[in-house]
Amino acid sequence: MSVEANIVEGYALGSRPQFRRHLRIALGSAAETECLIDLAQEAGYLGGEIAGPLRKSVDAALALLHGTLRSPGESS
Repeated sequence: MSVEANIVEGYALGSRPQFRRHLRIALGSAAETECLIDLAQEAGYLGGEIAGPLRKSVDAALALLHGTLRSPGESS
C-alpha cells in the first residue's frame, strides 16, 4: 500500500520534481517490503508458496519504478 500511496501522492502534487521524489520514496518502500518478506519467511511466518509470489510481485514493482525513473524525457 505504501508504494501505491507514494506514487499517487507524488502525482497529485502536480510537479515533475515532486513526482520523481515520490517515485524514489516508493522505490524505497518496495525495497523495504522485499526485506520484510525475507524476514517473515526466515521467522517462519511465511512459507515459500506465499513468499515466492510476493517476491515476484515486488520485483515487478521495482522494475516498473526503475524503468519509470529512467524513462526518456525524465531527467533526475
